[in-house]
Amino acid sequence: MNAIKYQIVKVTVPAAGATVNININSDKLYKKVTGILVTVPYVMSFLNKSTLSLSINDQEVFPDDFEVKLITCDSYVPTNERFYKLEEEADGSTVKGKFKDGGAMNGITYPYTANLYLKLEEKNW
Repeated sequence: MNAIKYQIVKVTVPAAGATVNININSDKLYKKVTGILVTVPYVMSFLNKSTLSLSINDQEVFPDDFEVKLITCDSYVPTNERFYKLEEEADGSTVKGKFKDGGAMNGITYPYTANLYLKLEEKNW
């Protein structure tokens, strides 16, 4: 059986329109990043203006101004189908990016935390 780990990157957004830098390393115990998912504590309409740029080991995964709504989903999608598929190196690789909040909307309070889930596979035994 293929070992899977979900590495969670917590992105705390302090204010409306804020840009938050992401700079972490993937887990050294896994060889591949095979998927990514972003969750936020608010409804999907909020994501219409939020963006994410992301690179792994200086290889662009998502360019500047990539819409977060394209890599999120609701609870009606089965858990194993929620991830945007990737095929990138894990093994302690550098994950960098920027999450940009879409701006103030009714009902949204700040700060809030967005979660970026990296699906890691192929454990280094």
